[in-house]
Amino acid sequence: PAQRVSLIDQIQAEAYGEIGKPQPIGRARSRGERTIQPAPDIPTPPFWGSRLIDKMPLEIVLKYLHKPELYRLSWGAKNAHGEEWDRLEAEFEQRLARMAKAALHEHTLRPQAVYGFFPANSDGDDLIIWDPAPFASANGHAPEQIEIARFAFPRQPFGEYLCISDYYAPLDSGKVDTVALQIVTVGEVATQQFEKLQSRDEYTEAYFFHGLAVQAAEATANYVNRMVVNRQLSIPTNRGKRYSWGYPACPDLQDHETVLRLLPQAESALSMMLTPAYQWVPEQSTAAIVVHHPDAKYFNVGSADRTPQIMDSE
Repeated sequence: PAQRVSLIDQIQAEAYGEIGKPQPIGRARSRGERTIQPAPDIPTPPFWGSRLIDKMPLEIVLKYLHKPELYRLSWGAKNAHGEEWDRLEAEFEQRLARMAKAALHEHTLRPQAVYGFFPANSDGDDLIIWDPAPFASANGHAPEQIEIARFAFPRQPFGEYLCISDYYAPLDSGKVDTVALQIVTVGEVATQQFEKLQSRDEYTEAYFFHGLAVQAAEATANYVNRMVVNRQLSIPTNRGKRYSWGYPACPDLQDHETVLRLLPQAESALSMMLTPAYQWVPEQSTAAIVVHHPDAKYFNVGSADRTPQIMDSE
């Protein structure tokens, strides 16, 4: 069996090479064993499919800002300590209050989102997404399972051999699990404001606004995850984890195409799109898979080479 698996991997690698495309990161499988136990319960969503949140209260969303990340990473105080940090923190608190008030008044940050619940099962390292329509109209009958998408997640080649798909009920378990997906943005208005500030040579203000917009998008994602998705699944707001593509546990940005197809209102209603390198437009946007499993945690599967994606965009 091991030789057969090796041969299959070799054939797949050669096939991708012949068509001039990189082998998807998720297909570069390690052979570790699943170590995650099934979730004690599978939450039932209030609906199957996707929903649009066209308006969110900015003043509430900004309460979900992670200030240390805003101040240290986005606003450049990463190496500040002691008295220098105390001074910068006080300065940043005043700046944040001023900029948040301006954003509320001038509508330069507009939190919006599309999220959805889909029936799903794991198949090895893959996560199969079933068509939600038969489940929405099942009326107590066993719905037909029609595959409409599949995510191929990488597995840790060491340690616990973790893989995101492990947090979902296996295909042969006799159970159908629930997966939540979300796309959030603070809108094209944020990009327009940044460009306006630069055109006025207000580069310092543009720098701080860009950092705030990036972190406001993350705050929007956190708000949707905890106050919308988790609440609608009737699970604690701190249960599970939100994994965004491009980060260690799911590094393949090409999966953004699948997410956009599953949550089409992001394109039709919010005018979002992807660049050739699978980055979001507007820039201050993010997508994620929300895992409800209580044992879910963040982990690293090793470095991902994004060179092919970057080269494709040139």
